[in-house]
Amino acid sequence: MEGIIILAKFDKYQNAIVLVVLLFYIFNSIYISSTILSVILFVFFIIIQLVRIRKQIAKLTHLQKITILSIVGISLILLVFLFTWFNHLLSTGILSFQDWTIGVIQIALIIVFLLIVTSLVQNLYQRFTSSKA
Repeated sequence: MEGIIILAKFDKYQNAIVLVVLLFYIFNSIYISSTILSVILFVFFIIIQLVRIRKQIAKLTHLQKITILSIVGISLILLVFLFTWFNHLLSTGILSFQDWTIGVIQIALIIVFLLIVTSLVQNLYQRFTSSKA
């Protein structure tokens, strides 16, 4: 019973919670630069998004869920490779930016990543649900 009340409150304030998490992530990236906190906030953001779309997830079959999770997982691996490559270019001196600029570029890469993956998952979801009807 308490879980339902908590989910109802989450549904009511979900946009504010997401905004606070993202703002804290940006603040951490620019001023604190804690890697562990960045990972925790990123995972928390993903959990929030999963809770946010829990009703749509319940409509999918297990194979469709695995397909979507595979796309998200492969995208995360590609993002890690992109960050590794970017940091390699910075450490070898091929690219040179100020510290705050590097933070802004990384945030922009994450936002672009989230937009692309969200669009892919949304298109897959629409394809999966329209094929059931």
